[in-house]
Amino acid sequence: MKIIIMNSFILIFLFVSFQSCNKDDFEINNKDEFEEYIQEEMDFQKIPAMSILIFKENNILYENYIGKSNLEQNTALTNNDLFLLASISKVVTATALLQLYDDGLFSLDDNINDYLPFDVNIPNHSTSITFRMLLTHTSGIADGSVLDNQYYYGEDPQISLAFFLENYLVPGGGGYNSTENFYAFEPGTEHEYSNEGNALIGLLVEQISGIDFNTYCKQNIFNPLNMNSTFWRLDEISQTIVKPYNYTNGQFEAIRHYTFSDYPNGGLRSTGKDLHKFLNAFVQGGLSNSYQLLNADTVNSMATLQIPSLDNEMGLHLFLMDSGNKLWGHDGGEQGVATIMAFNSVTKIGAIILTNQGEVNLEEILIETYKFGLKL
Repeated sequence: MKIIIMNSFILIFLFVSFQSCNKDDFEINNKDEFEEYIQEEMDFQKIPAMSILIFKENNILYENYIGKSNLEQNTALTNNDLFLLASISKVVTATALLQLYDDGLFSLDDNINDYLPFDVNIPNHSTSITFRMLLTHTSGIADGSVLDNQYYYGEDPQISLAFFLENYLVPGGGGYNSTENFYAFEPGTEHEYSNEGNALIGLLVEQISGIDFNTYCKQNIFNPLNMNSTFWRLDEISQTIVKPYNYTNGQFEAIRHYTFSDYPNGGLRSTGKDLHKFLNAFVQGGLSNSYQLLNADTVNSMATLQIPSLDNEMGLHLFLMDSGNKLWGHDGGEQGVATIMAFNSVTKIGAIILTNQGEVNLEEILIETYKFGLKL
């Protein structure tokens, strides 16, 4: 009888212990376990294709290209296939602006209206929007419903960035809405994510540099870093673009390749290898491919909390993605795509994950990928 009681106790103890295990106790010890974990996540989250790249400074520690870039054609994903990056694009756009800051062409607390061809003002407030506010999502510019009609399927935008934003932000414009396009708070007093604030950063790059935004990025970011598979425009792409999908009602819904009028906030297409060349600068004091992309102090500022009284994750257009692992980066989500990238400036290790399914959570996968990188 005593033996039976003891065995029952052990069984109960083991059962409770098993039940209490959670993902905090989960540990990946080797490549096989990591790849098994990734495949399970892809199956569970219905991800057709995933590109994973882990790097330490100049060195790629691990890369893998899993699944299908096109389900209808049963095409396997390759390392040269382009993913739409969604909001990861914002880091490139912010970098372009901060290059001009490094050149001494403006100060972060300058009024942006001093550099624009039209004035942008938050209704019912007299406080000026500054560059710092745009870079910390505290400008008060919101994302109105008119943006739902600004997608171009199978082609590039038919209007200029300046034309779109003037009509969106200036009274009397065809897309202006004083309540939908702006938050009610005074600029600088609250933190609210703003796609259009980032698009305005792209226009400021054009106005300050005197160069079309796409051309500016080629000349000052893509070409110097040898990012030869990175494009803002569909009509410049000749290689395979990974097909975007949404998963609804138990099946995959293919989405035609698209762009949008406010493209600097999410319209970039690239590969994991190209993004490594870019993100590498953020762990090497702004230097990558023997090119000083940004000053070291500027890179440090981007990965430093800027508005701790309003938000405990916001740098200069980078976010503290995971405080425990000190991962700074950005994620993205658009029709048919989900992306994430981050780095640790102390370990010099970064991770880049790109997928072609819109309803996907990549935060845990990012952390596990980074932790696996520490063991490589």
